Amino acid sequence: MLHLETLFRKWLNEVSTPVDSHTLIEAAEIVPSSLAMKQLSQLATYIDTSVSEIGYSVDFTKPYADIRSEYMQKSLIPLCQSVQISEKHQGLSYEKGSSEFLKYMECFLKMVKAECVFAKKILSNPAQRSAALKTTIQPSLVEFTTAGQQLVALAKRLPYSESVFVFDILEKYECDCMATWKQLLRDNELDLPDMSDLMQQVIATAIKGINSFVEDVKGRRDTSAMVNLSSDGTVHEMTSNALNYLKRLFTWRDMVEPLLIAIGDGGWNQPIASADIAYHKIKFGDEPSSLGEALLQKFLVDSLDQLCISLQTKSRGYKKPALATIFLLNNYNYILRQIRSPPLNAIFDEATEVKFGKLVKKQLDTYQESWKPCVENLMDVTYVRGGTIKNALSNADRQMIKDKFKNFNTEFDEIWRTQTSYAVPDLDLRSQMIRDVKNVIVPMYGRFLDKIPISPKIMQNTSNMTRIAWNGF
Repeated sequence: MLHLETLFRKWLNEVSTPVDSHTLIEAAEIVPSSLAMKQLSQLATYIDTSVSEIGYSVDFTKPYADIRSEYMQKSLIPLCQSVQISEKHQGLSYEKGSSEFLKYMECFLKMVKAECVFAKKILSNPAQRSAALKTTIQPSLVEFTTAGQQLVALAKRLPYSESVFVFDILEKYECDCMATWKQLLRDNELDLPDMSDLMQQVIATAIKGINSFVEDVKGRRDTSAMVNLSSDGTVHEMTSNALNYLKRLFTWRDMVEPLLIAIGDGGWNQPIASADIAYHKIKFGDEPSSLGEALLQKFLVDSLDQLCISLQTKSRGYKKPALATIFLLNNYNYILRQIRSPPLNAIFDEATEVKFGKLVKKQLDTYQESWKPCVENLMDVTYVRGGTIKNALSNADRQMIKDKFKNFNTEFDEIWRTQTSYAVPDLDLRSQMIRDVKNVIVPMYGRFLDKIPISPKIMQNTSNMTRIAWNGF
């Protein structure tokens, strides 16, 4: 008995050299040395067929688990460590498929699959094999799920916009790993719930991110309208984060739609406790459903409606009406540009685009109103005396004209000086705003000059104002 166990341990150790990470990642399957494997198989066959000769049944479950569990852990530990030190999960620049945990998951499953095949060749007794496999796999499974739980904890601490990697983890498991994992558990009669427990935590965290996003676009995280308002009226961080997040959700729509079905229409408006999520009803990997697509579209539209309400509230934090208008114009235009572009243009309908087009047009019209003080000084003035146009101006007339030019120049200069500190990042929008104002003021300025008889002296005094009026645009 002692000799058999010594021989078993010796040959088992020979085929249990840890696999390096590169081989583990690149190899299609893990295959032990053929010579050592042949020796082990012969020993296993001898033990299995010589029970009557030996006089007792040999159970090598413990030595098997001792050696192979250490082999699995040492093979996988570099991948586990790479997850812990990776910074790829931080920030808004996370790229789909870049998580080190995805490689770890893939290699862990590859190791488990190889181990089940290996155990079947060595341990012929099903009950002993199942017990040995469970004891062998469990330590590596604990390390794997611990790494996953650390990422879940990180996602909970991060803003919703930086926690989208949980959808990547969920997609990797549901699309590439779950079927194989569950098949291995069934075929080898293994009871290892840790993986399912981890994925439930990932699902709960993904849903929490959706709820946090809705809370953010509703403005409930801000203590006042002035929080994070820029001094130049540019696109608000909340707007850019919200649209980026919606695009990210669309990237993982196959994961998002089943989650929206699970929480129900409007369920995104209130937090849901993990215990209240019906995990068993969430079906990933099915064919796209009309319900899932409809809920995703409704969720996106609801989110933009809430975002608009929050933006209007924030705009009231600006003391200058023109700056508030610039702020709304920048944000509405940014939203319109995003929903017209891939990937969001595939989900938003024409009605949403028309709605935001009208919001942009309304703010453009409101912006023109900010130039009203200039325009009022250029209102059509014709000097008539006795039914004919006056060719000569009285001193009072000349003074009034001078005052109008002066007032126009003062108002123009004040508006121009103030608005040069405002920002309109979209060059097309900026050009349109300038063109709209120019199309009103410049012709009116020209008509004003044409309809008033101006002496050379007055013309000389106003030439500089004319230059300013044109060059200001």
